Amino acid sequence: MNKILTLLFCLSVWSLSAQQETLFDDLDVIGGFGSPIVEIGSINGEIGADVGGGGALVMDRLFIGGYGMGTDYPEYTIADGENAGQYNIRFKHGGLWFGYVTDQYKLVHFYSSMKIGWGKSQLRVDKDALFSDRNFVMIPEAGIEINLTDFFKLSLTGGYRWVNGITKLPGLDNEAFSSPVGVITFRFGGFGDYDNDWDW
Repeated sequence: MNKILTLLFCLSVWSLSAQQETLFDDLDVIGGFGSPIVEIGSINGEIGADVGGGGALVMDRLFIGGYGMGTDYPEYTIADGENAGQYNIRFKHGGLWFGYVTDQYKLVHFYSSMKIGWGKSQLRVDKDALFSDRNFVMIPEAGIEINLTDFFKLSLTGGYRWVNGITKLPGLDNEAFSSPVGVITFRFGGFGDYDNDWDW
């Protein structure tokens, strides 16, 4: 019995001392930022801007956080039938925001991100939503980032907004909301330095 107890004790000590491996185990949080975002794309063939913002923690070359975007610029006409009329399209979404940035201590460097979100699309007259649907959105993007100051970075990227789940808006589908996009991201915060110590 004593041998069994001794063996269990040794196994317990060993399990407590063992190193647990995790996905982000070797990443250090070195900063964080807040960010206004402007996205130029098209909805139902009409070019316009989605605006929003986000924030994230910076972990070495990665950042992980959240975002929110929205717009109500497109106009949409249903010419005939019981739903005939002039509508505004309201499109909004938000969710997780991941990024990978290389050599960000350099003046110009590579920048990429992925937004994965959920939201709502509506056909509205004035402020009344006459038709509404839920949607899933995914936006990969890549481009360059410029260090304007120690705490302010400007990124210029291109990507694609992929939208799924549009089934309840008359005459509109996923393709009407999916579009190539150009994105301007303003990042304000502390970002660390991979080659040199930097107090922020």
